Amino acid sequence: MDRLDKIFIKGNVLKAEELNEIVGKINELADASLIIGDTTGTAYDGAMGAALEQMVRELTGGAGTMYSVYVRNNMPSLGFTAQHGEKCVLDFTFVSQYRDDISEPYKPTGELGLCTVMIKNSKFTDFTVVKRMEISSNVSVKQDVSEWLTSGSNNIKVSVEGENTDKTTAPVTYIVQLTSLGISAPNFAWWMAFAGDISIPMIINGNISKTLHVTVTGDNYNQGYTQNLGTAVYLDTPYIYTLLHPGATGVYNVSFYLSNSDNTIQTKLVSVNIMCFSSGESVKLMCVNNLAGLLTNWQDNTVFDYAIYDGSSAQTDALFAITKNGTEIYSSENTTIATNTKNTFTYPMEVDTDDDANFDVVVSVTSGNNNLIEPITFGVNNSFGYSATAGAVLYINPKTRSNSQSNSRSIVNEADKSVIPVIWNNLNWGNDGWVTDDEGVKALKIFARSSAVIDYQPFTIEAARRGKSIEIDFKVENASDASKNIITIAEGNVGLKVSGENISFFSQSEHESTTQDVPIDNGVRIRLTVVVMPDAYGNAGFNIVAIYINGKKNRQYAYESNDYFKNTGKITLGNDYANLYLYGLRVYDSALTSEAVQKNYINQLVTIDEKRTEKNVNQVLDGEGVNIDFNATRMLYNVFVVDKPFPNLNNPSGVAGNLEVFFKDKPERNFTLTNLLVEGQGTSSKKYLEWNIRFKMKGLKDAEGNKINSIATYVNGTTDKNKVLMFDGVPKSGRLTAKKNWASSMQDHKAGSVAAFNDLYKEIGLRNEAMVADGEIRVAVYQEPFIGFSKSVNEEGREVYTCMGEFTFGPDKGDDLCFGYDTEAYPALLSVEGSDNAPLGALFRVPWNATKPYWTYNPDEEAFQYNNTNCWDFDAGELNADEAEPLSAQKWMEAYNTVYVCNNRIRPFNGTLAELNNAITEYRSTGYEYWIAKAGDANLYNLYYYEAAEGKFIPSDIGNGQINLRTQLAAYLASELSVFTSDQLNELFIAARGQLFRATVPNYFDINDAVFHHNFVEFTAGTDQRAKNTYPYSFCTAGSKWRWRLDDADTIFPIDNQGQDRKPYWCEMHDYYDNGQPIWNGETSVFWNLLEQAFSAEITAGMRKMFAAMESLCGQSSGTPYDKAYAFYKKYYLGIKEYFPATLVNSDAKRYELAKIAYDNDSYSNDTDPITQSHGDFYSAETAWMKKRIMYIMSKYNYGLFSANGTDTIIVRAAGDLIDYDITPAFDMYPAIANGTSIVSGKRTKAGETCRITIDLGGSADQQNAIQAASWLLSIGDWHKKNVSGTMVVRGRRLSELILGSKTDNVIISITGLTLADCSSMQKILLSNITTLQGTLDLSTIINIREVYADGTNLSQIKLPNGGGLEIIEYPANNKYITFRNFPMLTTEGLRIGQCAVNITDFLIENCPLLKPVKLLSDIIEAQQSQGTNHLLKHIRAVGFEEEYYTADALDMLANLADGTYEGLSAEGLAGEEPIPVLDGKITVHSKYYQDSVEELRKIFNRLTLIMEGEAAIRFIDPVVFSICLPLWDTDGDGYISEAEAKVVRRLTQGAFNNQEGIISLDDLDKLAGYIYHAGNFNNIPNLITATTGLKIDLTSGLPETSNASYANCPKLERIKINAIITSISNGSFKNDGSLHTVIFGGNETMIGNEAFMGCTSLSHITLPVNLTELSYGSFRNCSALDEINLSNLSILGAACFSGCNSLNIDVNIPNAKGEISQVFSSSGIVSVSNLGKVTSITYFAFGSCPNLKYVVLPDTLTSIGNATFYGSSKLEYIICHAINPPTLDGSAFNGTSCIIYVPDASVDAYKAASNWNKIASRIKPISEKLRPSL
Repeated sequence: MDRLDKIFIKGNVLKAEELNEIVGKINELADASLIIGDTTGTAYDGAMGAALEQMVRELTGGAGTMYSVYVRNNMPSLGFTAQHGEKCVLDFTFVSQYRDDISEPYKPTGELGLCTVMIKNSKFTDFTVVKRMEISSNVSVKQDVSEWLTSGSNNIKVSVEGENTDKTTAPVTYIVQLTSLGISAPNFAWWMAFAGDISIPMIINGNISKTLHVTVTGDNYNQGYTQNLGTAVYLDTPYIYTLLHPGATGVYNVSFYLSNSDNTIQTKLVSVNIMCFSSGESVKLMCVNNLAGLLTNWQDNTVFDYAIYDGSSAQTDALFAITKNGTEIYSSENTTIATNTKNTFTYPMEVDTDDDANFDVVVSVTSGNNNLIEPITFGVNNSFGYSATAGAVLYINPKTRSNSQSNSRSIVNEADKSVIPVIWNNLNWGNDGWVTDDEGVKALKIFARSSAVIDYQPFTIEAARRGKSIEIDFKVENASDASKNIITIAEGNVGLKVSGENISFFSQSEHESTTQDVPIDNGVRIRLTVVVMPDAYGNAGFNIVAIYINGKKNRQYAYESNDYFKNTGKITLGNDYANLYLYGLRVYDSALTSEAVQKNYINQLVTIDEKRTEKNVNQVLDGEGVNIDFNATRMLYNVFVVDKPFPNLNNPSGVAGNLEVFFKDKPERNFTLTNLLVEGQGTSSKKYLEWNIRFKMKGLKDAEGNKINSIATYVNGTTDKNKVLMFDGVPKSGRLTAKKNWASSMQDHKAGSVAAFNDLYKEIGLRNEAMVADGEIRVAVYQEPFIGFSKSVNEEGREVYTCMGEFTFGPDKGDDLCFGYDTEAYPALLSVEGSDNAPLGALFRVPWNATKPYWTYNPDEEAFQYNNTNCWDFDAGELNADEAEPLSAQKWMEAYNTVYVCNNRIRPFNGTLAELNNAITEYRSTGYEYWIAKAGDANLYNLYYYEAAEGKFIPSDIGNGQINLRTQLAAYLASELSVFTSDQLNELFIAARGQLFRATVPNYFDINDAVFHHNFVEFTAGTDQRAKNTYPYSFCTAGSKWRWRLDDADTIFPIDNQGQDRKPYWCEMHDYYDNGQPIWNGETSVFWNLLEQAFSAEITAGMRKMFAAMESLCGQSSGTPYDKAYAFYKKYYLGIKEYFPATLVNSDAKRYELAKIAYDNDSYSNDTDPITQSHGDFYSAETAWMKKRIMYIMSKYNYGLFSANGTDTIIVRAAGDLIDYDITPAFDMYPAIANGTSIVSGKRTKAGETCRITIDLGGSADQQNAIQAASWLLSIGDWHKKNVSGTMVVRGRRLSELILGSKTDNVIISITGLTLADCSSMQKILLSNITTLQGTLDLSTIINIREVYADGTNLSQIKLPNGGGLEIIEYPANNKYITFRNFPMLTTEGLRIGQCAVNITDFLIENCPLLKPVKLLSDIIEAQQSQGTNHLLKHIRAVGFEEEYYTADALDMLANLADGTYEGLSAEGLAGEEPIPVLDGKITVHSKYYQDSVEELRKIFNRLTLIMEGEAAIRFIDPVVFSICLPLWDTDGDGYISEAEAKVVRRLTQGAFNNQEGIISLDDLDKLAGYIYHAGNFNNIPNLITATTGLKIDLTSGLPETSNASYANCPKLERIKINAIITSISNGSFKNDGSLHTVIFGGNETMIGNEAFMGCTSLSHITLPVNLTELSYGSFRNCSALDEINLSNLSILGAACFSGCNSLNIDVNIPNAKGEISQVFSSSGIVSVSNLGKVTSITYFAFGSCPNLKYVVLPDTLTSIGNATFYGSSKLEYIICHAINPPTLDGSAFNGTSCIIYVPDASVDAYKAASNWNKIASRIKPISEKLRPSL
């Protein structure tokens, strides 16, 4: 191969063609196919450059670990266009890989990288850094750069520096062209279906001339539009573009963009799908928008937004399905999808695949047999591989569920898609069920008072021999009692029980809570795994239970092979005391390994980032996934390596070795140490199987016995001799210790405590002499977390690294340099350590008398011994000349004895010294010194202690002679002591010794230092720090005092010295366990007890000062003092807990298992079973404990929550002299109340017990009282008798009740307002009869409220939460609103509105299954009945109810609601949107009902389901008529007349209707089959308005009568309807019914009787039946309003039948008339008579006095005209008479008229000659002179 023969200068940028020359040569050499693009103007992808660099390295035989780091572009191109106002997102990946050999494949480093984004454009003339951010490797990073772009060209350069590899990638440069034009439509409501033109609000930018381009496409539709917009911009006010409706129903795509005037610049296309329909067309449409570009496996995906139109339906259904390769992988049928609303389809994808290759899925949506959309194909990113462990037999996955699914009430086993029966109790499906939590994560929410019993029994198959794994992902919130079980899979005592604070899993034989339970925190999400593992890891007969919290083992215990876990317990979720969120549940019929548990934990995490981070931090296993890999661990964590096996219990000898230390974050601090003595460290620690390791520099000797120097070599090549600089800001160390995480020696406890102690010491302002001289000097060592490895060389010569587990590593507690113990500077320095076993000498309980042999110095042990037991280890300082003891030892002895002589552990002995020693067995073990109290005894007041070396009590003597208490304490005692009893004297002596201590000890000890030590130890519950692990020291210079430093602070927080989580959060220094053992080691320490006695005020002030220092150091600027104290704990302790990943924690847990195996086979012994000491990170348990500990200590010292400045309070204004408060805490505490600015502290009170605090108000009329730390209280007692006023403010997260008023007693409290905040656990509020209380009571955030009593108050409104477990609420009179949504426990009886019903204006009830809203509405309407149509109730909405009634009263009430005076409320509770009340529920009526009402109600309330289970009844309009008929027809006595009953003919009671003023209608009689009538039954009904004749039955024949009943003299009768069977209208039927204006005939009438309608003066028109032929005498006489009637069918007209009808302005045309007419139209208003048919005789007054009558035509059949026939019809103009022969004429017939009489021409003479005609002959004329009218 030819040489390239080219020179490349470092720093010069290679051109693309130059790169390709190099690539060509490499490909030629390596037979490779590396390609680098050479497109002009684009940069190469970083991957190519990295590949090039790596290939060159490897071809040259790369050495050591090889790294490949580069930036990979994930976009189609490095150059693209962006538009103004839109995001511009770069998509790239930081790839970081490594391999140790060229033959190996690359592996991800998992490191983080510091990403730098630089930009160059018109604003930044050169590349300028605009953003730096930490990113993960090997994941897609999407960064929006739009904020830095300017118009025109922008060059964006991205590079990343690996945080572990320190490698920086080649930059990738993007070129972005930004146009100023921009268009968007963010507020376009595309989800609304459009029936008309579409208005699109557009945001338009770019003040140049521009054109809008719009395109609409659909099936057979394609239309384009352009609109010139000029230079205007539309930013604040959008441009409304109106798009024409396409004219056809369907889904259309609307797309639009902007261009400049010559179309050379175009914006991005905005595209949106819409739904259009034609008015009146019934169709179902669906459109989708905002489709995901790519779905991701093993995470929740937002697939698309969608909307559905389904006509007028407010909800609809759809089936969402997803398939992969034709196989369905997801299906969800939703039946309650809101229409015309933007919905989002999300999919939690969990698809197991054979590899990590990407794949496609197809999404379809159907309804019935119809496709709602065309199937959509999505690509799936499958590269992450976060699958769960296969093999689950049960998997409940709420992420796939929703309440809108058709099977939402079922439990679906995702493992096999089977449905598991479940019983839901009181579940609130409106708020709970398959919902999202506050962080948007899907869960099964089960509210307090609800439960689910899933019919699945995991333990019916025995797990003890087969194995079992249960995984539960859950959160418990708002626990009023966290101790109650909320998840159980148990029967009796066997099985799993989870409460809000504890996890318990027992077998039949193993049920010891102290060693098997795992405490947990509530309010946080917990991923719990319980594994039953028989024959663990192949060890036959070694069976363990492991409990994991968040993937980490937190508890283990062993069980015997014949034990069992079998039980029939079902999975039960929920309780009465807390809310439960279940995020997932898996069951395996096998034991999962730690790796499988961790895999599932990662699967359960919510986001890809969380999953990725957790996976990356656990990438510490070797290629086989079995052992901890050194190189992988070193990439992620601090590591130290020893080239020898670690000393341990089985290999205890120290060894010579070398140490390598690697810092993950600061590799510049790496170093090696050679020539070290590697040995075990600690006393109790060496009792364990594995040890702490100490590294002693200059600890080895050569053959000649000379000490060998240890050399520290740093990464920069510099060295140190016999010391090493390990940490910045910490002095160099001459001795190092790596503390093993074992039992009580928990990593965070050790490292956290020393760092916290040292920093707090300085923050408070304390300094010792060395610290003043050197700011880096410490009072506690410094440690950081490390992973330890032992290195060896195998037979093949390869280095083999063995992981030894988790350690904290740093200067040894005896390291002089760390503490500034420089004996050259401080030659008299003395540092002392208390003994591990806390002998009497370490407790200051025996005198240090140098003249006695009991105290000696052991140079080999470097310790003073008392009776041959180490008491004080002297760790520094020079020895005296004969090396008998440290030079300054006498100073310690003096300080010691100064404390001892104040010993307050003294008691009187009422006898002699001899008698005391005679009773030595009784007294020697009490731990007290005794003084002789026998009067007159020579040794009176002399003090004696038990000296074991002598076996008797001897004088208490420090070398100055016998101590006599009276003499010693004379300055503090009264001169005469004989007046006191011995017990009284003892108290005086103790008090005096405290005064002596206060007066003398500060000369020797720095009291501020001691107080700080005391307080730190108390706060951390450091139960070893009063005796063992105590370190007094003094520099012993002029003015030096003794101080205390702290190390080995591992037995702290809940962990005791045996490694058990045994200590309660409330433990104090003198508390005891139940077995009588003191909790505190050194509980009897004289120094610390006297410090508490003599300096109690300083201790209190010091604790407050320490809390203030915590606040300063916590790293949190906001929050309460409590928040900051907890933040301090998190900073110093939890950071270390969180450092070690699950893989390492679980690997360390196996060490306990190995120890247990050794323990069981007697190869290892200890006072504690090692398996019970396995706590993992103990994170959840300890954080729960610590939250309560902070509260408790604050309560004891009145700080933060319990100070006068506390904000978690209940505030009132109190008056009077004394006021008592009864406080019941939820946890142990010292309750406190601020009285003004003073704090009144209560006694130490146990949880659930009551503490009474009495406040002296001094007669104040207005004193503010504030109950402190209210969120930690359960109750504040009964307040109704307290003299408090003003606005009461209550904060209290755990308060379960608030009793302020009384329902039965006189109420004194007079508060005017009540504000409740953060009271989420409140269950009961009693305010009854507090008449001063007014305004609004806001309970909207109190989700656990159950009972509210506000009756007798003046509250105007009560705001409730949107759902919950409310059971009772009693409203006050002023309340106007009834609003209830989603209250499954609230009953109608529990909703008490008696006082306020008359004032209710708005009524809204939704999804409250036990409420009966219709019943409640009925009560309200009844209460408001007196208000008439102006009733206050106006707005009504009732949804989701089912009611049953056994009477039809509900229907009557519904009818009231439909009367037009009520309207509805919208779903949002707004008025004005619903014209009628909204009733959406089901009413079942089990009674007779009125069908007409039901049908009408169904029309009006079309959302209401009315189910009528009874018999249709006859509705009576008139209640009086009903009351008369009911006893006659209601044979079954149910208060109704059914249709069947109405078919029976009954006899009406005679006179029952007469004179009944209440009757207004008799129409109801028509509904009866018939009635037997008494004559005159319906006459004289004064207020009758309407009537229907019904069917009158003949008493004798039983047949219907054809004549009607009479309704005469009913002056208000307006309407009458006549039954069809009637043929004749009875005489006088409606006589004098002056209001009658409507007559509805049955149609079969032939005759109207005499005077039937006489005097019906309101009757204006009437239509006679076609068959009616006969009118009788006076039928319509005096119907003065009658103006219209058709007489054409009549043949017989009775006399006077229309007489007096003076409004009857008609032409009389009666073609069928015959016979005689007499008085028929007299005094009527007729205007003419044109046809009288075949009438033969007109008699008396037939047409007399007709003032409007103009002419009359008489028929040719007429034979006679009677007297006064036309009398007085003065306007009568003429008469035409067709009779050939003159009819006989009465002489008075034409009196009062002057009319012309026309007769046949041929008969003129005859007429003129005829009798009486001749008298009017002059008026007779031939008919031919008059135009004959048609006949």
